[in-house]
Order: sequence, then structure tokens, then C-alpha cells
Amino acid sequence: MSKFAKLVQSLKEGESEAKSQGKSRREDYTAMKVYVPKDLHRRLKVKAVEEGKEISELVEEALKAFFSER
Repeated sequence: MSKFAKLVQSLKEGESEAKSQGKSRREDYTAMKVYVPKDLHRRLKVKAVEEGKEISELVEEALKAFFSER
């Protein structure tokens, strides 16, 4: 089974959990719109699929690492 097929299957299995705990409905989260080069966005999407995470999770991890280094 391809990585994409596994991702689709895992998303289908976790749909009920995702809908009930979506970050967009949580008061401790806020939406943020940023502009990045298309190539960077593409690389981020690929990395998210490879790690089985959402793009927002990777961005959150990167921001935490950025601020912990300062």
C-alpha cells in the first residue's frame, strides 16, 4: 500500500476524532495566514505526509523550536 493510500485510510479512520477535536474549534488555538514560496509549501506537505502529521503540527513544532533557541 502506498504512503498516500495509508494516509487516506488513516484519515478516514480518524475522521470522527478529528471532527470532534478540530483545532479550529478550540479556544486555545487561532488561525494564521502566511505566505511562503510554493516550493517551500510543497516540501512542507511532503514532510507532513512522510511523518503522518498535519502541516499545522509541523509549523507549531518549528515555531516552538525557533523560540526555544532564543
